[in-house]
Amino acid sequence: MKHIYHIDNNFKKLNTHFAILKLIREFLWREKFVEIEAPIIVRLPGQEPNIQPIPVIVKDEKKKKFKGFLHTSPEYTMKKMLATGFEKIFYLGKCFRDEESFGGTHNPEFTMLEWYRQNASYYNLMDDLENLSKFINKKLKFNNKNIDKKWLRLTMREVWKKYVGVDLDEYLDQASMLKLCRKLGYKPQATEEYEELFYRIFLNKVEPFIGKSVPTIAYEFPKCMASLSKETKDGKYAERFELYYQGIELANVYTELNEAEEQKARLVKERNVRRKNGSLVYDVDEEFIDALRVGIGNCAGGALGVDRLVMIFTMDKNIDNVLGLPMSKIFK
Repeated sequence: MKHIYHIDNNFKKLNTHFAILKLIREFLWREKFVEIEAPIIVRLPGQEPNIQPIPVIVKDEKKKKFKGFLHTSPEYTMKKMLATGFEKIFYLGKCFRDEESFGGTHNPEFTMLEWYRQNASYYNLMDDLENLSKFINKKLKFNNKNIDKKWLRLTMREVWKKYVGVDLDEYLDQASMLKLCRKLGYKPQATEEYEELFYRIFLNKVEPFIGKSVPTIAYEFPKCMASLSKETKDGKYAERFELYYQGIELANVYTELNEAEEQKARLVKERNVRRKNGSLVYDVDEEFIDALRVGIGNCAGGALGVDRLVMIFTMDKNIDNVLGLPMSKIFK
């Protein structure tokens, strides 16, 4: 009965959640996107060092075992579809990540919107996100005036200048970022990767404060932090952005890297980081690399955490309250 009580206590917020799912589809269908299905069980997941997949064992009719994973993202599948000729596609469904907290802004099972446009860059997806959010705000009559305002778009260099007080151009390698962490009072290990050092500062000095009054897009991440993204023209940064509002990260978007051999080299490098960190190690998905060889065109793609978007519209600080059965209740 405890599960029923959880649903009953959050009945209104769950209704809002389901209405938002419907409106996301309506918006993207209006924009001529095709909704696709992606397999939830995959043979090889992504290589991101800080994302842990959930292993599964599948048996055939002869009880032969096959090891797979619940997908952490449909990204590889969707890029394989782009290589076959699809131009504007989206996936709206479940993704899974291990070693995530139960509650707060995380749940190991969560709903993701992932969408891709051919003949586009991440600037086009900035517009998509802003227009989608304002569409939902209007249709559900939330009257959130901050969402209806013109959103802020700041380079990551501008963000670090504003919140950390430094020029990020001077901290684009591991050694300099390590010195900055120590200068600011953190105690990192000398062997920590650049991204770990970056987030030691970012999660404390930036994320809780960015986008407090109006949704804010932070773009141009250091290039070593976007293995699936194209570089900017100066070679220092990557065409990646994240969306923040009320101190919550809502979306992560790239202008997609479409050069196969460069992509494979980056994924191999990430796999080596996984090995060094003691994380689960598996092969690079060669079918994904083959899709890039065939060609995915000049495209952009992004991922939006739908449950977190619902949190914003329901003004709730705990993801559990916008989910029917969160992990914290299932395993309580």
